[in-house]
Amino acid sequence: MKPTIVIILLLAFAACTTQIYVPSDANVNKRQTASLEELKQGHKLYGDKCGACHKLPNPKSFSSQQWTKILEKMGPQAKLDKAQVDLVYKYVVNY
Repeated sequence: MKPTIVIILLLAFAACTTQIYVPSDANVNKRQTASLEELKQGHKLYGDKCGACHKLPNPKSFSSQQWTKILEKMGPQAKLDKAQVDLVYKYVVNY
């Protein structure tokens, strides 16, 4: 394969992937009380557990109320316990 085609394919793939934010101090307690460590744990769970089955939606795509409903349904399917669902919730609403 020509290098140009490889580069185009890589760029196309990168453009199709969901960019999820990496939590920083700016996200702590932004919309929901959460420490930076909790946000980092939620980020990891979101990527590892939720991303294992499907493309991850951008956290900004849904309101906090919508995330509550989504996680009520999807948390058990991802085999997340209540504490883990809470960490993912804190992560997605504190973007």
